[in-house]
Amino acid sequence: MKIVFNKSRFMKKIIIAIALISFFGCTSDQLEQPVCLNGDCYGDFYIDTLGHPGTYQDAQGVWHIKHAGLNYFTVKGNLSALDPHYIINGVPLVVTAYDSNFFYLPGNVIWTYPVYSFLGLWTSNQMNTPIPIGTQTYTFPQLVTQTSIMNLAGYEIQRNPNVNVNHPAYPTYFATYSRYTYRPQQSMVFFTDFIGKSATIYIEISFGENKVIINKELKVVFEN
Repeated sequence: MKIVFNKSRFMKKIIIAIALISFFGCTSDQLEQPVCLNGDCYGDFYIDTLGHPGTYQDAQGVWHIKHAGLNYFTVKGNLSALDPHYIINGVPLVVTAYDSNFFYLPGNVIWTYPVYSFLGLWTSNQMNTPIPIGTQTYTFPQLVTQTSIMNLAGYEIQRNPNVNVNHPAYPTYFATYSRYTYRPQQSMVFFTDFIGKSATIYIEISFGENKVIINKELKVVFEN
């Protein structure tokens, strides 16, 4: 039997085999683009003191915000730059979301929920915590069927007699957003009724279409 050796076909198979070995031999780190330009993604946040003379951060990291006549204050941030692969037409794919444990109703009713992470209200049954209002107590689901509820972060849960707080989409309403900027900021209300109260502001930063997510907290005290 005569064996015919096809040199051209043999070389093609060798080239394909080398290409496959080279591709599958790469580690996921080699194939994956870094999300942030310098490797690590970070975000630093602070309270803007402009318009609030005397505002300061104490040794424990708590911000003491003085009212000084303004009914708002501003949270500002600085974010790490993204790798060019996550910048589209000059727009960085970064989103900053704000939430807080500080709720209030018209009529000077203020309360806080003991949450520990961004949107943490929805990680347990804390929505059933009784809220004292006058001589009555309500839970959050009961309140939202009767009145609109505001949050320090700037969002409002509007009154809805037929609300289903267990619906998968409902937690997405619990945030305000600053999108596509390395210098995010969010203004929040500060009424004189807040003086003497404290709050925790929750911040979530998403870098590169949720490739990296970082959570931050700011603790604040409202003062005269």
